[in-house]
Amino acid sequence: MAESWKVFRCSACGMCHGRKTVGHNCPHCGQRTNQSTPVVDRAENPNELRIKVLMANTPPELRDSLAKKLRESEKLIKSNNTFSSAFGMRELRKLIDEQGNVSIESINERFAELGFSNEIVDFLDKAEAQGVILRLRDGIWQFLE
Repeated sequence: MAESWKVFRCSACGMCHGRKTVGHNCPHCGQRTNQSTPVVDRAENPNELRIKVLMANTPPELRDSLAKKLRESEKLIKSNNTFSSAFGMRELRKLIDEQGNVSIESINERFAELGFSNEIVDFLDKAEAQGVILRLRDGIWQFLE
């Protein structure tokens, strides 16, 4: 599995930034990172990393408000877009559990949040036909990609 992205908190300035490994300079103050630089979070992809760094650099008293605004803006952006298989696959990857499986409940919930409830059945049928997911039992698929 690919190495995950890390959210580092700079020991010198306290600001967070994201990278995969240590040995780089903090983009805020220039301090060199090393093995003792705290990792405060991890992300699976650059988009998730961007949000996690943003949240880590937001004062605690404003995080809930910012998270709500980000969710609202994500829904607005997604609702203006049409559904695509590539988009569906990106969202499906986010729902995979530690065994590599994904459930219909999590798919229904996520796609409904994004305004794509009507596309679920066709999308899952196509993903199954293309061999991207394998039906283990009713409502549970294993992700093969």
